[in-house]
Amino acid sequence: MNKIRLTVLTLLCAVAYSLGAQRMVTLQDCRDMALENNKNLKVQQEKVNMANYDKKIAWSNYFPTISAQGTYMHNEKQIQLLSDEKLNTISTVGSTLQGDVNGFIDPVIQNLMQNPLMYEIIMNSPQLQALIQDLHNIGALETLDAIGEEVAKNFTLDTRNVYAGMVTVMEPVYAGGKIRAYNKMARYAQDLAEMQMTTEQQEIIVATDKAYWQIVSLANKQKLTENYVELLRTMSDNVEKLVNEGMATNADKLSVRVKLNDAELSLIRVQNGVALSKMLLCQSCGLPLDTQLTLADEDLDDVTVPIYNNEYTEDDIVNNRPELQSLELATKIYDKKVNIARADFLPTVAVFGNYIVTNPSCFNGFEKEFHGFYNVGVVAKVPLFHFGEGYNKIQKAKAEANIYKLKLDDTKELVMLQVSQYEKQIKEAEQRLQMTSEKMSDAEENLRMATVGFNEGMIPSSTLEAAQTSWMQAHSEYIDAKIDVIMANTYLNKAVGKLQ
Repeated sequence: MNKIRLTVLTLLCAVAYSLGAQRMVTLQDCRDMALENNKNLKVQQEKVNMANYDKKIAWSNYFPTISAQGTYMHNEKQIQLLSDEKLNTISTVGSTLQGDVNGFIDPVIQNLMQNPLMYEIIMNSPQLQALIQDLHNIGALETLDAIGEEVAKNFTLDTRNVYAGMVTVMEPVYAGGKIRAYNKMARYAQDLAEMQMTTEQQEIIVATDKAYWQIVSLANKQKLTENYVELLRTMSDNVEKLVNEGMATNADKLSVRVKLNDAELSLIRVQNGVALSKMLLCQSCGLPLDTQLTLADEDLDDVTVPIYNNEYTEDDIVNNRPELQSLELATKIYDKKVNIARADFLPTVAVFGNYIVTNPSCFNGFEKEFHGFYNVGVVAKVPLFHFGEGYNKIQKAKAEANIYKLKLDDTKELVMLQVSQYEKQIKEAEQRLQMTSEKMSDAEENLRMATVGFNEGMIPSSTLEAAQTSWMQAHSEYIDAKIDVIMANTYLNKAVGKLQ
């Protein structure tokens, strides 16, 4: 049942796999495609872009800021500078004065009219009667009423609809070093984002290399298993002939068939592993999963191990390892945060200029027209006392900076330990490669002798099967040992910051 399931799965993978276009790729091709299409790397690139924008934002703080604002306001009532009583007095100044004049003239005329002589003179003189009438109704006093009303009107300001606008220019002169600190932090943050992107690139390269060489290992195992299956099929035919001739038993025949069934089942599993591993590599490279990839090292009978130059110093590791560079940049950023915390409690100075327009305006009396004026000045802020707030904030920022310094020192020690670990892994992989090479030579000689002995009827089939199994295992271990050497050097190059 398990064999049937594996067979069906293999057929499905083969069908899906064969639908894609055939494509030959090298290790460098896979690296390039992975770096180009990886989503996490694109996220890191956007973070680099954000850091670049933050740097430009910080730089803009050196330049003046210009802002404009406008407002409209509707008021329910007007502004009245005098009380209603005083306004009424000013409006009726002429009438009041006329009453005062009449109050003075009327007693005089009454006294004159009581004198018979004066009464007769006034009554017989139209001119005197006209003069007395004019004194009761002075025209100039009516003009005073009009003037009083105009004056009273000017003491009432129509501010029910008010318009105002202002343009302001502000230039910082001294901000306690905060602007300079922000600019340095922005540059460090940009470098930090780039270092984090480099770290992500190296992780992608390592993961791609691992997937690539895993496919190469499985492909070699597949070829070995296919050869082993062919050998067992040939052996099965030979044993069948020997059984017919009476030179072998049915037990030998059944034994070979069991081995053949196991080998065919192993072949199915390896084929599935290769197909699924290539799908994983396609996903890493941003290719459709049904793309039929053929690796440049996949069909080779042997894997070539490059010659590595593992020369480096501790300073090279510190200067090249992106994780250490990131921590150093983080330490510098927190050092600048100390400066920013200190700048919050230092004097700040800025110059400003405004241009203001209003309607109504009061620059030429009270006019319902737009008129403007400008002003310039200097503003300074000097913190005096905050009950220790500034000191405590500065100490807190220093503590955060010390945390990252300690993390940097600890990470340096861990990186050196990691480098030593990978150096030992390389030595172990090289020793294993040497041992597996010798083992494979012995296995090849053993298989040659067993094949000759079996063909001459000198040894049983079980001995040949054991020799074939031993050779297949030795060859597989030899290929894996070479891949281990390659991957161990890749890990070491990443650890020392030389992986490009």
